[in-house]
Amino acid sequence: MKQLGFLVHIEKCLGCRSCEFSCKNEHGHEDSFRRNIHSLEDEDNKMGHSFHHFSMACNHCENPACMPACPEGAIKKKPNGIVIIDKAKCSGCGKCVTFCPFDAIKMNPLTAKADKCDMCYDRQMQGKTTICVSACPVKALEIIDINDPKNAVYDKSIYGFEMKKITNPSIRFHKKKEDIQHFWSR
Repeated sequence: MKQLGFLVHIEKCLGCRSCEFSCKNEHGHEDSFRRNIHSLEDEDNKMGHSFHHFSMACNHCENPACMPACPEGAIKKKPNGIVIIDKAKCSGCGKCVTFCPFDAIKMNPLTAKADKCDMCYDRQMQGKTTICVSACPVKALEIIDINDPKNAVYDKSIYGFEMKKITNPSIRFHKKKEDIQHFWSR
């Protein structure tokens, strides 16, 4: 079964926030972001205070905690693994916000309904990539099928940022040091 997810190239991400702002512009939310940049100190270089950045949004979990928490049945998983909130069904109760272990769901202040990354589902149905992937100037984000055997080489967690195993998030991390050296040598 296909499970689309985000692949984050840790060594490439500059923390520039292009993905955040492009998502915000695409989806028109004034007060909140669906995608956020996180910074982590590199475990291998604590004394040098080397930081890595990574972009994160809804992880479109294999077993989303938000889905059974919704009393309206407004949260559904598409056959490609993308988790969608049906805005027409959402009552705005906020239970999904509480149950998401990644703080990826927010209440939209304009609609008073739950809102999260939908992996640009409509764009993908038109054959386009997500807005965050297309906006990244260093190609630090990709959409992959995490169930494809060739993608098994990617890490499920990074530098102590432990993913919640019970939900099995559909995000993977690529953190080879050669990537950043290759990028800067171009």
